[in-house]
This record gives sequence, structure tokens and C-alpha cells, in this order.
Amino acid sequence: MISRLPGLARRSLLRPLSLACLVSCSPVSAPEPDAQPIASATSEQVDCTVDRCVALTFDDGPGQYSGRLLDELEEADAPATFFLVGKNIAKYPETVKRMAAEGHQLGSHTWDHADLTSLTREQIEHELGWTSDAVEKAAGKKPTVFRPPYGSHGAVYDRLVPYPLVLWDVDTLDWKHHDPKKTVRIAMDEVQPGSIILMHDIHESSVKAVPDLVKKLKADGYTPVTVDQLFNGQLENSKAYASAPAPGTAK
Repeated sequence: MISRLPGLARRSLLRPLSLACLVSCSPVSAPEPDAQPIASATSEQVDCTVDRCVALTFDDGPGQYSGRLLDELEEADAPATFFLVGKNIAKYPETVKRMAAEGHQLGSHTWDHADLTSLTREQIEHELGWTSDAVEKAAGKKPTVFRPPYGSHGAVYDRLVPYPLVLWDVDTLDWKHHDPKKTVRIAMDEVQPGSIILMHDIHESSVKAVPDLVKKLKADGYTPVTVDQLFNGQLENSKAYASAPAPGTAK
């Protein structure tokens, strides 16, 4: 069964997928483990089995506003997870390098924002491989998570992805309304412990929303963390996640 999360406009499909090939072909090889520990962008140790954690995630970058977003996140002492489009990285390699250096988590969002469910096995390998190489060239480390464009995925496709698939449970619709106040309002209305909040750092309006959003989240007792921190490092490759268990909730 193919899953698609609502709220994102669909792009034209690429050439049809052969399900028989996907089922019978072996999965893409998993990337080599990253030997370098990811530094925390927060000033305190966080235990998301106890603390009210939330993950801020940004798609489609890097872009012209990503550097400004990093300034805002540094000022707010808030880590984030960036799902990068591979073809954009060559334009902003220093920004990607800074993301890693400042403790943010790097994820893949395919090479050119391709719908995973419209691709063949070979195309999936290319989309993920090219993006992984671009991230590593810029940041010195490979991506550790993957977000399928449009939230489009399914069991047959997921097994070909050598990363955990990270979806979301809070869609701010920032790409649609371009209103910082509305972005903050939607996020605060829908957030709960363990939430993954979806935003896009290619929009200036989204970056403008971040200082107020982080301030309000912290005032309500939430701790911003990376996706890996949110799940306490227990993510599994080829498995999809939309949110983490609330503190004290058995897995």
C-alpha cells in the first residue's frame, strides 16, 4: 500500500515503477556508519523518554535563507534536522558544512525532490546515492535519515531505503500560506510531546517564524531536539516514523 501525507502539492510522476522488480531486487546497500559523533546544539543533555521533546525539521534546502535560519537556531539554542535536496548542495556547501558543525542532523530528501513511489529500484539508488555523496562532500559525513518528498512512500519502496524514513505529525503548511504567525499558530495548536514539525527553510517567511516558535515551545515546556535525539538513537532503517512515543509511554 502506498501512503501519501496530505498538504503538499503533487508533482508530475516520473516513469512507472515495476513492483515485481522492487520486490525481487535486493535493497540499496546501507551507508557506512558515521564514525564522528554528532555534536548537540543544545546546552543541556536531553532524555526524551522523560523530557517533553519535539523535533524541528526543515525540507528542500539548502537555500538562500538557510544561513539566516542557522543564526536563529544558534541564538535560540535549538537543534534541528535538515532534509536536503542533493542538487541544491553545490550552491551552498558551506551552509551544509555549518549545519553539521553546529550539531544539526543531516538527512536526505532525494537528489531532485523525486516521488519515491514513481521510481524504479535503480532510480532510487541514484537519488539516494548522489545525495549522500553530495552531503558527505560538503559536510564530511553522510546523511543519517531520509524524508520521502510529499510524504509518499509504501512498504515495497521503504525496504529499498537504507535510512529511517522520517515523516511528520505537525504540518505547518508554511509553503502554502507564507505567514510566520500562522506557521507558529498551527505548530503550537498541533504539537505534543514526541512531535515532528514540518517546515521549509527555502521560504523566508518560515525562517522568520522560528524565533517566536522556539520561544513558545520552550515556554510550554518543550525541548527542541534532533530527530535522532527524539527517538533516543533507536531508529531503524527502512521503517517509517511520524512521531515519537510520549515520555513514559511504552514503545
